[in-house]
Amino acid sequence: MPIRLKIAVASTLATILLLGGAGLIFLTTLRSGLQNSLDSTLRSRADELVAQVDDSGKLRSGTAALHLPASGYGQILGPNGQVGLTTTEQLRIPLVDASRMVSVKGGGTIYDESVQESDPASHRMDVRVLAVPIGKSGYVAAVAISRDVVDEAVERAGKQLLITGAVVLLLAAPGSWLLARQALEPVERMRAQAAALEAQDAEEGLSVPRSRDEIKRLALTFNDLLSRLHQALERERAFVADAGHELRTPLTVLRGELELARRPGRSREDLEETLTVVAAETERLIRLAEDLLVLARDDSSVPLRWHSFDVVAVLAGSIRSLESLADQHAVRIRLVAPDSLMADGDPERLRQAVDNVLNNALRFAPMGSEVTVTAGVAGPLVDVGVADQGPGFAAELLPVVFERFRRGDTARTRSEDGWSSGLGLAIVRSVLRAHRGTAVASNRTDSSGALVRLQWPRRREE
Repeated sequence: MPIRLKIAVASTLATILLLGGAGLIFLTTLRSGLQNSLDSTLRSRADELVAQVDDSGKLRSGTAALHLPASGYGQILGPNGQVGLTTTEQLRIPLVDASRMVSVKGGGTIYDESVQESDPASHRMDVRVLAVPIGKSGYVAAVAISRDVVDEAVERAGKQLLITGAVVLLLAAPGSWLLARQALEPVERMRAQAAALEAQDAEEGLSVPRSRDEIKRLALTFNDLLSRLHQALERERAFVADAGHELRTPLTVLRGELELARRPGRSREDLEETLTVVAAETERLIRLAEDLLVLARDDSSVPLRWHSFDVVAVLAGSIRSLESLADQHAVRIRLVAPDSLMADGDPERLRQAVDNVLNNALRFAPMGSEVTVTAGVAGPLVDVGVADQGPGFAAELLPVVFERFRRGDTARTRSEDGWSSGLGLAIVRSVLRAHRGTAVASNRTDSSGALVRLQWPRRREE
């Protein structure tokens, strides 16, 4: 069922309930008010009737006959319930039957009754009766007024309410439909726009209505979501393009070397040289593929294996694994840290980040220089720094050094192969983000060289 139809049906049902409840309350109040007015009239006439007789139920001197206004009836009943005096001979049937005489003698009572005049051809009348005792003689005075005025007024009001309610419903049902349609028109327009959007057009977003309501906020939220999706798509496209570009070079080299190896007349030395190049390019491909897989896992938000570990032990292990590379470059690695520094995190992933930063520092550190690794606490954060004495980061590289496939000038690096995937620091940033931390790159102010700081919360935030 469409939402607009649901809203129209719900609105119509609510209108019916409101009209029915309001009408019932109005009719009840009207009947109660008219009946109270009728009771007041009965009390006034009962006082008039009692004033015309004495305690023995006889007319007082000077009173010719029992009388009341023509619109009502009055009777004086004896202790046995028989009619003694009446305002009209047409009504000789007692207004108070024997079952009520006892309660009336104990105090006045008021009730509804249906009576018939003495003439058998007359119709029965619905009346309101008030019966009161006359002194302590046992006589009772009873007055009655027709209830037709009350019943007719309530009935007439009920019919008018029904007619009015029917007209209101005839207007409310289509009105609710039109209002719901108008209110949901921006939603339908946004749905149509969203259905027509292509992936590359997501940045354009949906048209935002000028109203200040939930629909406008919904449109703004969708546009924000579409913008983020578009940015993610652009990043993925750039990632795929860069990855394809990086893979093309080693694959081209491999194809060329293999084609050379197939040519006749190649010597054993030529084939061994070809195999050496192929092995190097294969290793290059393996490293690039591993780095790409790490970033892909980070983009998929793979959960970390959190537990408490010693940061200093992780740093020491990273330094030991790179000592041979440092010896090749005649670079000394110095660790400045306390004996132990416990923190929460995934030690394997953080070790990977430290390896990448340290390896990057060794590539740029000049021969005979020193790379310093520090560890400490900065408030609630673990603070790890890696500083080298190389040329530092180029000014244009600093803002984007942690982005994928960003590399410094290869002429300034001392890496023997002269090649890197440009993914190492991107992996570092991804690991630190997963730990709700940050990675910051800068140039040292105290001397030449670069400084990379890794910071993350010492205790895991639940």
